[in-house]
Amino acid sequence: GAIAILGFILLTLFLLWLGAAQLIYMLPLGPEPPLSATAFLSDVLTTGAGWTMIIVGMGVGFLFALVVLMISVISFPLLLDRPLGIGAAISASLRAVLVNPGAMAVWGLFVAAALVLGSIPLFLGLVVVLPVLGHATWHLYRKVVRE
Repeated sequence: GAIAILGFILLTLFLLWLGAAQLIYMLPLGPEPPLSATAFLSDVLTTGAGWTMIIVGMGVGFLFALVVLMISVISFPLLLDRPLGIGAAISASLRAVLVNPGAMAVWGLFVAAALVLGSIPLFLGLVVVLPVLGHATWHLYRKVVRE
């Protein structure tokens, strides 16, 4: 129940992020797809519109990532561990981030870096990275949420 609802919330945020990314691309660069990868790189890296897309895209992407981290960093393991509702789990996650902003920021950066590194070798590294992150997340949860 509650885990599925949290998954749906995260899926909704992902779809909103995709829509935002599409707008961030279309507004400065236009609706037409690039003619080639080289043309795309040239448009992005050598024009003001391209740099606007990069800067706005990174800012908006960061905000989406921050929201996802804040609502899910503790809530998933909490829902696995205790019979709580979605509201209580998300509230606990938000409180944990607000009480431990530095540690949670480091954790978010670590997760992002691990996912990037795991994705480099044709996504095969995720076979190792995802279980390690799952295990580490459980330990983070146990340290943050006391009995």
